[in-house]
Amino acid sequence: MEWLNILIVEDETPLAEMHAEFIRQHGNCRQMWLAGNLAQARAMCERFKPDLILLDNFLPDGRGIELLRELTLQGYGGGIVFITAASDMDTVAEALRYGVFDYLIKPLAYDRLTQTLQRFSQRRQALKGKTRVSQQRIDEMFNTYARSERQATLPAGIDALTLAKVRELFADPAIRHTAESVAQQLGLSRTTARRYLEFCSAHQQLTAEMVYGKVGRPQRIYRGVAAS
Repeated sequence: MEWLNILIVEDETPLAEMHAEFIRQHGNCRQMWLAGNLAQARAMCERFKPDLILLDNFLPDGRGIELLRELTLQGYGGGIVFITAASDMDTVAEALRYGVFDYLIKPLAYDRLTQTLQRFSQRRQALKGKTRVSQQRIDEMFNTYARSERQATLPAGIDALTLAKVRELFADPAIRHTAESVAQQLGLSRTTARRYLEFCSAHQQLTAEMVYGKVGRPQRIYRGVAAS
């Protein structure tokens, strides 16, 4: 799992604290900072170099899009997610032009934020230590057409959000899991965990092998598929 240092830029303090509390409970956050305006955000970006910035657009001393533009031109290596009431096409288009990772409209749906954090973490993990990647991995990193099509055709009993959590456990191809260990980490039943693992195995996203111990029943061990 990729642990993130996150900066939340939001002038409504109760809302910022609500975001922070949710991420602490449900996200993979190492450190977190809150900024209430652009000046604070600029200072914190320079000092802490956050991995991810959750950025409101309407701030007391300017627009969040200004900070996005500045950081992009400075070569900022992290990611920026807009969380804003700004839904006009001009703002959306400019945010996309400057490389925003995702764009979430207020009022925020927290299940949607969870998906964003997971995808960002997965992309950072995928970019580490790779010299060559497959087209499937590139599609996942760029969040292209394949994502929506795959979700639309998932069979009954396979939820897209849970499936993403299972896949995240195997971001490192060296990691191995059983249905029991996946169930423990994600709070699933062993039967449910096995269903997701077998789905991934059937779609060549995981490989599985039987391991025979000295006593007891053999175990089915799963591992991620290394990018080629």
